[in-house]
Amino acid sequence: MVVALILAAAHVAVAQTSYRLKGTVKDEKGAAVAGARVRAEAIQGFRGEQFVGQKEYATTTNEKGEWNVLGLTAGMWVFEATAPGLVPQVIVIPVQYTNRKMVSAAGGQLSWDLPMTLTRTSHALLKSAIEAAAAGRSDEAISLTGGVAADTDLDAQCGGGHLALLLRQHGLAAAIFRQIAAREPKQACAALGQSSAALMQGDVVNGGKLLWQARDVAPQNQRRALAAAISDLQQIAGFK
Repeated sequence: MVVALILAAAHVAVAQTSYRLKGTVKDEKGAAVAGARVRAEAIQGFRGEQFVGQKEYATTTNEKGEWNVLGLTAGMWVFEATAPGLVPQVIVIPVQYTNRKMVSAAGGQLSWDLPMTLTRTSHALLKSAIEAAAAGRSDEAISLTGGVAADTDLDAQCGGGHLALLLRQHGLAAAIFRQIAAREPKQACAALGQSSAALMQGDVVNGGKLLWQARDVAPQNQRRALAAAISDLQQIAGFK
């Protein structure tokens, strides 16, 4: 029976359509960030099922800041962009979450891309937290990020929220992004950050609803991806 289950799971992994996603990484001034690391991790499978198949991919951007990942299958994915000396960005977004296609051949290009932005910061505590995270000192990074959460600098708080997502501290991230939204409702990172935190926690309904807010205030180049995510999650019961 165990062997049969393993074989069945392997068959599902092979049979799912796989997709290519393209994107860019730029800085806050719109300049390409070459050599940035982009990582994708599946945290849920189709409609919240256990994910089956390769769940992690990593690549680096070219001289134009462009990246692409081939092999994504239906599920909820975390996308991370990091580079030395820059504040990371983390976005949680569905990929064919409610529309899995079962075929034996590889699929094609997704109809949307995912632009990401890495910013610079002079905030000492945030810089220390980023350095600790990059060095693998997670406990220290989490503690320092908690300190950033209490800051009055909205940009630093936004960076702290993304760092919390990078460290998979979705509760801390949600708290930081809520603080930002309370002070500045139209701050671009707040709604998308709250959505990413909710989706990372597995709250697809509320995460999807927050995407509506995010789409209205997000940078123009990200709105196509958010619209595709909203359309995808509209198939989930309770999401209007």
